[in-house]
Amino acid sequence: MSKLKGGYCHVSLLSFVFCLVAFCLQIATVSQSAQAQDGLKPELRPPLSASVYKLTVTINEAVETAKKRYPSLSRSDSETKLAGHEITVAKTQYLPRMDMLLQEARATQNVNAGTILPQFLNVIPIQSGPGVNTSKFSSIFNSNAGLNFSWELIDFGKRKANVTIARRGQDRAKASYNLTSLDVETRAADSFIKVLMAKKQIMAYQATLERMQEWAKVVHTLCDKGLRPGVDAARADAEVSLSKIALIDAEREAELVEQDLAEAIGMAGSLIATVEGPLLAMPPEAPNFRTLGDLSRHPLALLRSNEVEVSRAKLHYLDRSWYPHLWLESAIWARGSGDKRITPPVAAGILPKNANYAVGFTLQFPIMDYYKIRAQKFVERSSIQARQAEYDLAMQELIKQDAKAKIMLDRAKEVARETPVLVEAARENEIKARERYRVGLTNVVEVAEAERIRAKAEVEDAVSKARVWQAMLATAYAHGDIKPFLKLVELSQRQGGNP
Repeated sequence: MSKLKGGYCHVSLLSFVFCLVAFCLQIATVSQSAQAQDGLKPELRPPLSASVYKLTVTINEAVETAKKRYPSLSRSDSETKLAGHEITVAKTQYLPRMDMLLQEARATQNVNAGTILPQFLNVIPIQSGPGVNTSKFSSIFNSNAGLNFSWELIDFGKRKANVTIARRGQDRAKASYNLTSLDVETRAADSFIKVLMAKKQIMAYQATLERMQEWAKVVHTLCDKGLRPGVDAARADAEVSLSKIALIDAEREAELVEQDLAEAIGMAGSLIATVEGPLLAMPPEAPNFRTLGDLSRHPLALLRSNEVEVSRAKLHYLDRSWYPHLWLESAIWARGSGDKRITPPVAAGILPKNANYAVGFTLQFPIMDYYKIRAQKFVERSSIQARQAEYDLAMQELIKQDAKAKIMLDRAKEVARETPVLVEAARENEIKARERYRVGLTNVVEVAEAERIRAKAEVEDAVSKARVWQAMLATAYAHGDIKPFLKLVELSQRQGGNP
């Protein structure tokens, strides 16, 4: 009868070991399946190429293209998603812990009575069994198998505080993304306006060159007839060359800002043609444009504010750290030994023979962590003060930007209203200077000066209205959102704004 019981016990232990192995394999299979379903394997983008594209865009299309293609936005978006996953990671601390262990070993059995202190690196393995009076190096098989289940039941809010840190980190990442998006959109729109200004300057310098060439022909004719000294012809040729150089410089600047625009929309090296739309005409009246919103809602202010909240969340986490922790602990395990002195082994000790289980509670309290936590609190309080100072500095910067943008807008409008008068006066001055030169009442220097005044006036008039739009863009940026600016562009387009 005892043999039957022993055999039944051996079969039960074998079943226990096989169940543990099957459970481990099942967990591994489920884990791989979950990873496949969740799509955890990242998909890498193809490397950027130096391909040259040709594209014609309006300012709204340029901004939308920048939002879709500019790399810094993709990076910031990935960081925002990463922060969201950090919340999920923090929430996993609420889950119980389950560990399985299987061991097979061959070791000597020279067991001595005594104590082994806790070890940092677990250098000395723990032995069990009856003590011996001799020391032999003959070895036997040993086997161990077990399953442990533990769950932290009470932590007085420490895990919740850790989740709060992750949430505040996500808020900070979102604010950073919004600030990056604002910078990218504004840079694309500003580069677009600069391209239009550069093209208008080219047109003004081209017109100046044509007038200088026409005037040089008149001077050469008068010099050939002996009505003017030959030095006037040389001066006229020099003025033509200066006009050509000015035109070349303007074309160079236009090509450079076109490359800036291509890079600003995420298509560096491409050929971007611009549709000027209403941006070379005066914008419609928008009385509410100067008071677009609260500066404290600017992405930069929100970013600095969220950084303060992250530090506060870390301080709250430290506040919840010096508390007891209550754990539910349970385990089931089986052991086997090749030692034949007490009971016969199963498979020479390769398979476990005796099984046990245990269930209980553990109360843990890190008493001496008090000093470490107190020091960490001092660090976080200093960090909060530093982050608060950065927030105040950001608000100062935003207030300054808003004030400067309003000044730029007011003065740009005044200049735009005055430039037509300047152009008309410069044109009349240039015509009269030419007539005075033809009849011998003045010299070539006065005509050259009149031409330069007209050229400067035409260039100023060419960009004055675009500078009004540029100042309005700066005002929108100072308030943290350029959508009102883009809507104003669309409104002006519908109203038929033409340069």
